[in-house]
Amino acid sequence: MIDLHIHTCATPHHATWTPETLTAAAVRAGLRMIAVTDHNTTASVRATQEAGAHYGVQVISGVEIDSGFPAGRSDDLLPFKLWHVLVYGIDPDTPQLQALCRAVEERNRADAVALRHFLIDAGFRLLGIDALERPPNVADIGMALGRSNDLPDRVPEDDDESAGMRYILTRLPDAYRPPGVDDVIAVAHAAGGVAVLAHPGRSKGVYAVPATAEDIAAMAAAGLDGIEVYYPAHRPDQVTMYQRLAHQYELLITGGSDSHHPHQPLAQWPESWCHAFLAKIGG
Repeated sequence: MIDLHIHTCATPHHATWTPETLTAAAVRAGLRMIAVTDHNTTASVRATQEAGAHYGVQVISGVEIDSGFPAGRSDDLLPFKLWHVLVYGIDPDTPQLQALCRAVEERNRADAVALRHFLIDAGFRLLGIDALERPPNVADIGMALGRSNDLPDRVPEDDDESAGMRYILTRLPDAYRPPGVDDVIAVAHAAGGVAVLAHPGRSKGVYAVPATAEDIAAMAAAGLDGIEVYYPAHRPDQVTMYQRLAHQYELLITGGSDSHHPHQPLAQWPESWCHAFLAKIGG
């Protein structure tokens, strides 16, 4: 059994697995292999691999990169959709990968500073943003914007953060500049790794609009290596669709829990479901 998508306390602000607690839990769950995929950092990979060696669990090096890609349909309101790309099979200290992680974080913070000044000057309230004990990122600005203002583009399913980000992406489309999925793919390939689209069927407001067949086709054409077909929130019909698309575009198939905390169960996917991916990265 394997779980190829897990976050540790290196994921800023919202994950609590430590290398020790994670690998010990993996043993209890009967997992032979896990992957550490923190957001925009590989800081926990080495420590988790050391803990895994102690507990007898193989730990794959990974990272989950915030990114964007043009919308797959011409009638989409968003100029691009937000995606998470999982990069696997690269030494966590590889300079190209470290440079990408730094660029994502630095660009996000710079965009947040510019957005903060613009929105305040435009008369919007950003209540609570000054109370943060760290520099705000774009998501923080979106949260404050959605919480503090009656936004015209808000839809019933939006939480405050999604409402704020919806306004930013549709009304201020040049204000947030995540790297492109194609940029992430290029770095992954240059460093000898693979790029996999995370949770393509997840629905979470503007943050996670389920990938259409057109989206997958466009990213496959850009060099995407795989799709995270097996994911706890994917419906059976979504699993079937992404399996079909993976076969159509010769994409690798992976699966993961996306667990951030000990109270979020680890996945237990049969490794045979991801055999081509494991063969590709030597797992």
